[in-house]
Amino acid sequence: MPATKIMKLHHAVDDAVKRVNALEWDKTGTPPQQHQAGRKIAQAKVAEINKTCTELKSWVEKENAAAMEAFEAALSPDIGTAAQVMRSEIRAFVLSKKGEPEFAAELRGLVETDIRFATALFEAPAALSNTSKERLQTLHLQAAVAHAPEAAERVRLASEAAEAAELDAKLASVAAEVPRSFYDGNIEKGTNTRVEIDMPLSTGE
Repeated sequence: MPATKIMKLHHAVDDAVKRVNALEWDKTGTPPQQHQAGRKIAQAKVAEINKTCTELKSWVEKENAAAMEAFEAALSPDIGTAAQVMRSEIRAFVLSKKGEPEFAAELRGLVETDIRFATALFEAPAALSNTSKERLQTLHLQAAVAHAPEAAERVRLASEAAEAAELDAKLASVAAEVPRSFYDGNIEKGTNTRVEIDMPLSTGE
């Protein structure tokens, strides 16, 4: 969807530029009329830019929200008593590995391949497994990617399409430049001097 939207915007921008360039050779209008037409094309282009930006941001937000729900569902712990006991034992096991540097890499493999390890760590405070909050956040992300790959791919695509703040800035910059490059407002004012020749002549009544 993002690629399609951006492609359509590129086509619209190209079309607008071609039309403005063609105005120079349009012999049916005066220079003020040509610049008035340029203003209308510029407004249409800015409207298309703003519309695309809004749609992209909305798509990114929806994709991220859906992915987060999928992550939560995938890492939701079993509420059965036996499963809870197992998770408690897993936390005790992880705690017992305190001081073993090589276990850090092993733990990542465990949370990525065994959902029980993942849910055991994430449902409880970090201190219960002697894991720092930062480390737990990293493990959570790694487990989410492993146990909900489709959701992870949605997040990746959304992030790729988004780079939301940067995209907003770029599009806003383009939109701001459009009027200056498409028409001259001072020349356009010449349309205000137009004499209405099709109106009936005044008889003074």
